[in-house]
Amino acid sequence: MIPIIARNIFRLQELLLGRPSFKILSELNKTQWWSQDQLETLRVERLKNLIAIAYEHTPYWKQLMDSSQIHPGDIRSLGDLKHFPLLEKDTLRERREDMVWRGEGKRLQLVRTSGSTNEALEFYTSSSREAHINAARMRGHEWVGIRRGEKEMYYWGSPVELSKQDKLKHFRDWLVNDGLSNGFEVTRDRVRQYVEHWLAWKPKCIFGYPSTFVLTVAMCKEMGLDLKKLKDAGLHVIVTTSEMLSDVDREIISQGFGVKVYDSFGLREGGLIGHECEHQTMHCMDEQVILETINPETLEPTKGEGELVVTNIVGAAFPIIRYRTGDIVTLSNEKCACGRSLSSIKISGGRAVEFIVTNQGKWVVGYSFIYIARSVKGIVKFQVIQEKMGEICVHLAVDNNFPENGMDQVKVQVQKRLNSDDKIIVEIVDDIKPAPSGKYRPVISKVAEELFRNRSFS
Repeated sequence: MIPIIARNIFRLQELLLGRPSFKILSELNKTQWWSQDQLETLRVERLKNLIAIAYEHTPYWKQLMDSSQIHPGDIRSLGDLKHFPLLEKDTLRERREDMVWRGEGKRLQLVRTSGSTNEALEFYTSSSREAHINAARMRGHEWVGIRRGEKEMYYWGSPVELSKQDKLKHFRDWLVNDGLSNGFEVTRDRVRQYVEHWLAWKPKCIFGYPSTFVLTVAMCKEMGLDLKKLKDAGLHVIVTTSEMLSDVDREIISQGFGVKVYDSFGLREGGLIGHECEHQTMHCMDEQVILETINPETLEPTKGEGELVVTNIVGAAFPIIRYRTGDIVTLSNEKCACGRSLSSIKISGGRAVEFIVTNQGKWVVGYSFIYIARSVKGIVKFQVIQEKMGEICVHLAVDNNFPENGMDQVKVQVQKRLNSDDKIIVEIVDDIKPAPSGKYRPVISKVAEELFRNRSFS
């Protein structure tokens, strides 16, 4: 589809869904150049509005503010946010129904998300909240030369996305210039097919997980496939998401594809947090979120590295105020060469992902198991361990909502996802601890580590 037509079709689609994404995008493209004082005025007004709504429309926040002797009128600056206690994942999970404002607007819906160990969370979103996220993502892509309507290939997938590749969805994706390649299950044959498809379709951007891109580069090198041909076909950038992008992996991906690599960072429940600009500075979405860092042990504020705490100031349907993320970051107000007034963030810990390898030679990314775990109620955390080829062990930490046949459900889902004859063992454990580095590993596979080290992918 011609890019300008695809852009306008997407604009119409957003309006039909009650999402004024392009109006918000237009505003964001102005506010990014505002002075620090102008930005702070906007943020304070949005914070005050959020607090007033939370107090008036949600039982949880009203009860908390009353018990903490906080009145909405007391919030006059960003610093006043410190009067609120930190919001823990368990509290969000347990008090969810008391946190929602059901009259906020269109398309209020319950969605389920999870971290890298599937610390299951269900929360509410709405058309308004999704419009802000979409606008922020579009702005981030524009920073690196990609406008909505130009061809973007999504190299990832969820069971929902990948099971709906029917004629209607193909047509809709064609209309808005979106493509999808399954980045959950990677084999040499599939990678060869993907590269052929990408060369024919000519995406300007490929968007996906760093680990999947690194694996793809390694497989293509082994098979003698030149990914740099994609640049000649029109590929402009790679944009990564969901996992921590190391400097080493950035270089591997950039050298493999022959284009620059830019990272983005967000939380489904917290919104889009940051996106790299053309100078590879990850700017914060200051108009939409207020970010803090704390010492994860003492919970005291930090000026350097610390655990990220998020307040979403544009999500009135489900107020998120001082939410502990578990991610270790460093915040900065240092000026970037791009000239934008937005602050910046560096990700220094958290969000690790690995692969397991099936008997059929499929490399299955850890995020695939997150979607499996989401499909069964009561799973709080999970971890997949592969000590040897042909045997996969799934550890589950569960709560009282876990059904009696839950272990069987998980086993069936894993077997369906892998489509292999691997032996699947499901075990209930008391808890799943992070690695000594502090990172949660959804998958630990000695098999994948050895094969990757030896560059053996067949």
